[in-house]
Amino acid sequence: MSFAKVRHTLFTVHMWIGLILGVLLAALGLSGSLLVYDEAIADLLSPPPRAATIGQPLPLTMLANTAREAAVAQGIDGGQMQVIVPQKARDAVVVRFGGISPMGNMPAAGGERRSQSQGGQSRRPEAGAPRASGLQVYLDPVSGEVLGSRKSVLPPILTFAHQLHGNFLMSRETGRPFVGWLGVAMCLLGLSGLVLWWPKRGQWQYAFKVRRSATGLRFNRELHAATGIWIFLIFMAVSFSGVVISWPQTTGLNPPGSNPRALPTVEPADGKRLGPTEAVIAAATAVPGIVPRSVMIPAQPDRPISVNYLSNDAINATVLIDPYRGKVLLVRDDSERFLAWMRPVHDGSLGTIWRFLVFLSGLVPTLFVVTGIIMWWKKRQRHVPMTAMTDDVTAEEVAA
Repeated sequence: MSFAKVRHTLFTVHMWIGLILGVLLAALGLSGSLLVYDEAIADLLSPPPRAATIGQPLPLTMLANTAREAAVAQGIDGGQMQVIVPQKARDAVVVRFGGISPMGNMPAAGGERRSQSQGGQSRRPEAGAPRASGLQVYLDPVSGEVLGSRKSVLPPILTFAHQLHGNFLMSRETGRPFVGWLGVAMCLLGLSGLVLWWPKRGQWQYAFKVRRSATGLRFNRELHAATGIWIFLIFMAVSFSGVVISWPQTTGLNPPGSNPRALPTVEPADGKRLGPTEAVIAAATAVPGIVPRSVMIPAQPDRPISVNYLSNDAINATVLIDPYRGKVLLVRDDSERFLAWMRPVHDGSLGTIWRFLVFLSGLVPTLFVVTGIIMWWKKRQRHVPMTAMTDDVTAEEVAA
């Protein structure tokens, strides 16, 4: 088969994938761009309470007990508790109850295992399942004063974006593979687009820009192609990492036979369970110099406490602690595995420049859809065969 026939076949595949799935891919990309800056947008739309007291922070266990009392006063007694440790000056200590997360509240039934956050990654709620009553309490880390509380982690638009981007508003079992297949479609569009973009001899000087003289079909084709080649590497990295995250077992993100959701059980003992402060101290024996990001205290008595931190300033890692004996049960740190870096690659947490590039990569599917539909419509108006490539169209038809 000649290269021209291969190129023509790829063009047909590229066009129909874009026309059929374009709107879905645009929605996935736009929601991803929104989530790259979700914390900054949340702070803008709904500024959280800020700590005002300067001094030595109180022990996390004391703050957690204060938050628990505040939750009981609002009708939430018992259940799992997650303590979010402030990472910046004037940040409040945040304590979450009832499985509340950026994805919304977790199911009440069987919610403990499903809402447990491993490595700082929130679990997804099931569509149509009963919701737990969640609460997020803010405390001044120095004075211990309760600064306020909220029923949700993020403003509704950002919670919607998390649910759309994570599972396309479906259950996790259905939605996550669906999102994974959309990621596969994006990879196919990117690779086929590279072949279709490849310039003919003598045309390289025009391959990276939109010429001022370009109009009509030619303008949209050059805008489509030039944008694609400039963002190609970022687009492919984000798309591929999304596929890996959607199918962690299949792609090898999770080692064979492992299940990051599965937690070891512990034998309950008489006496009081450890608090967040004691759990962090125990975790430091296994990970010296650990800087905790959150501590998860489970509701079930036979579940370990999770101390979450960033390994190599990028990879979510967890230390599991026996809540009765203070023994380190397991350290989950996959930072030495290449595929473990797919999460920070995808969410833009590898630095300011990378974050902005990931943000841009989420916008370009919308541009591709718009320019692609315009090209398709112009061909339809001029009665040009849908499978005819722009290079094969006459100059008069291109300019129309």
